[in-house]
Amino acid sequence: MKILFLIGAVSRIRNFQGTLTILADRGHDICLAGKLRKGTFELPESVEHPRISGRVNPTTRVDEWRDFVDLLRGARDYVRYFDPRYADATRLVRRAYEIAPTEFVLYCERHPWVKRHWTLVARAFALCEKLIPTDPGFEAFLREERPDLILVTPLVTFQSYQTDYVKAAHRLGVPIVFIPFSWDNLTNKGLMRIRPDRVLVWNDIQRREAIDLHGCPTGTVAITGAARFDDFFARRPSTSRERFFAEFGLDPARPMVLYLGSSQLTGPNEVELVRRWADSLRAAADEVVRTCGILVRPHPAVRGSWASVDLSDLDNVGLSLDASRRSDQELFDSVHHAHAVVGLNTSAMLEAAIVGRPVHTLLIPGFDEGQVGTIHFRYLVESYGGLATIARDFAEHHRQLAAVLREEPASSARSRTFAEQFLRPYGVERAVSPILADEIERSAAIRKQPQADNPLYPPLRRALLRWLQRRRVARQTAVDATVIGTSLSLRPVKIALEEIQDSTAPVFVGPWADTVGNELLYWIPFLRWVVATYGLPPERLIVLTGSGLREWYGPLGQRFLDVRSVYSAAELEHWQRRTVPQSEQNPKQSVMSPFDEDAVERAARAFDLSEYHVLHPFLLFRTVRRLDGDRALELLRDVLRHERLTPPPDPGDGLPSSFVALSAEFTAALPLTEENDSLLKTVVAQVSAKAEVVRVDGLPLSRQIRALARARTFFGAYGDLAILAAAYGVPATVYHSERLPVDQVDRLQAASETGGWGTVTVERARRFKRVRLSQKVHA
Repeated sequence: MKILFLIGAVSRIRNFQGTLTILADRGHDICLAGKLRKGTFELPESVEHPRISGRVNPTTRVDEWRDFVDLLRGARDYVRYFDPRYADATRLVRRAYEIAPTEFVLYCERHPWVKRHWTLVARAFALCEKLIPTDPGFEAFLREERPDLILVTPLVTFQSYQTDYVKAAHRLGVPIVFIPFSWDNLTNKGLMRIRPDRVLVWNDIQRREAIDLHGCPTGTVAITGAARFDDFFARRPSTSRERFFAEFGLDPARPMVLYLGSSQLTGPNEVELVRRWADSLRAAADEVVRTCGILVRPHPAVRGSWASVDLSDLDNVGLSLDASRRSDQELFDSVHHAHAVVGLNTSAMLEAAIVGRPVHTLLIPGFDEGQVGTIHFRYLVESYGGLATIARDFAEHHRQLAAVLREEPASSARSRTFAEQFLRPYGVERAVSPILADEIERSAAIRKQPQADNPLYPPLRRALLRWLQRRRVARQTAVDATVIGTSLSLRPVKIALEEIQDSTAPVFVGPWADTVGNELLYWIPFLRWVVATYGLPPERLIVLTGSGLREWYGPLGQRFLDVRSVYSAAELEHWQRRTVPQSEQNPKQSVMSPFDEDAVERAARAFDLSEYHVLHPFLLFRTVRRLDGDRALELLRDVLRHERLTPPPDPGDGLPSSFVALSAEFTAALPLTEENDSLLKTVVAQVSAKAEVVRVDGLPLSRQIRALARARTFFGAYGDLAILAAAYGVPATVYHSERLPVDQVDRLQAASETGGWGTVTVERARRFKRVRLSQKVHA
């Protein structure tokens, strides 16, 4: 039998490797197909069976529906979260809101009836899905492979392209089986938009989810158990307690508590929580708790964010940063040598249940949305007697741990019972991989005919397509006749933009990690030009910035993420020490810095994206450097579109009706010297004598913006505040003693002439005589 397994990413193979080996040993040929990852698709070295091969599969439609399927499917995935069963799942609903197409989200906000009658809307989208035809590219791939059976995972990711493979399999009459990848996939992602012939689930909980939440017929859902844990069930400790504790600097004479970190979805501020948790243990009234060993094991997907975390001021604490998704033995040893395991909401708790250790969790306000705001967390604390013991404050948690830590490490009957019923419902001693292999072979016996098109569908299909085409905003992509489109030296920039243009995948814009002044003067105007010239719709763009505000980007992007929100203060400090501003990096390398790469990966996890593009600032800086080298910076005017920013609404914060914004801070252009200090004091005195003054030094950015946007004019050193004032249309008079950045003054003048920015008057410090204060108020 020829089996085609649509695996999506090669990293998922390990969860099914035991089953795949069994099937191959039984004489079946297996082709593992997925998408490219960083330009390659290679099977892991552990897959060495001669009957198992791998190849890349198409992931993008090639027909006229290409521009619309993600919109329709994304909207349908969003509608599922209007189901009252998601009323308390705030974290899942919020993520769906962030991922859903902007146009549809806004429509739902303007028309509340959509949420009230969500079932009718869901049926309408289900009909639209039926009308979408199979794609010739996906169908051709299946015809070329000629499989007897198709397996697919994860299928239910938001806007998943794998839906088209299910559709094509039905069209060709090939049996197709869906195997959920993880324990939470059926509740926290998208839908099975076209139902497969069979669904093979872990337990009766997933069976109910498949039937109740995804509409699968009862007879098509079979329980097998979780094959991915067979290897973990078979593991034994690889090292002694003494040697293991020595590796992390822990005292083997003391009991140890293991903290298992969660993913970005569950615990975006987990570093801060862990610090508070560890501090609480060291301050506990109970001596056993106060002196116990603590080992923190971050989630493999975010372990890079823990590189700067320092817990060395706490005695008997270790941090395991060598964990990866493939280090099952290290995880087993960590759990085995622990007295108890603590975590928020992570699948590693399931491994703890296999080992048999007691599992504890904390519901701490401010850190608990990834628990109470999901559905699958309830399984940990309620199903099969519950796995995790809940504490709602640190004092309660200490009391729970004290009872466990006073005994020798022991197997918890509660944990073992949960492991059996949740992971191995046919018996804790019975491996799941053979059971799953048997069910896969049974599925091959399904006899199905190629699915003919419903005769009513073609006219409805044409009508739907015409309607979508009419509603699509006309974005005529202009020919890029600028220096980027015509210069051979900037061809890499053009190619990068064309690759983004030719795709339908989401685009991360940024991350921006440079000055606010450069963000307003260069980056945002460059993005406006890119979006207009290369026809990028806002629903594709996700803006990443570390300083700017959502309002500055206006309608450019559908989604926005301040990258600071996915880092702790210690992490940001760590990266700031190791990263230079992007304008000082070498853009010829055309690669992201380690910080930018880490920020994009965290953002991808936050938005649950595995396929995306990056519109990175090095495209801008490469253009600037090239034109500077050619002494042709005046050509920047063609690739920058300046627009005056809209002032924020008046919050009634007591600002005068008419005032001058003033800054006495030193900048790179006017550094601290005796002469410059005297200059600024003189400016402050003279301006204060002529007008009411509001000092903006040291204010939070939001308050600086409110003051600058409403000021008559601005006085201060040349720098970000001057550019910020000008962007809001406020004239500025600024001083400098050092050489100014190349091109900035010319660019400010151009922004004033073409974009409605305020005029910036630049004066040399040594030529200062007196303040000239115009009575004119900016419009």
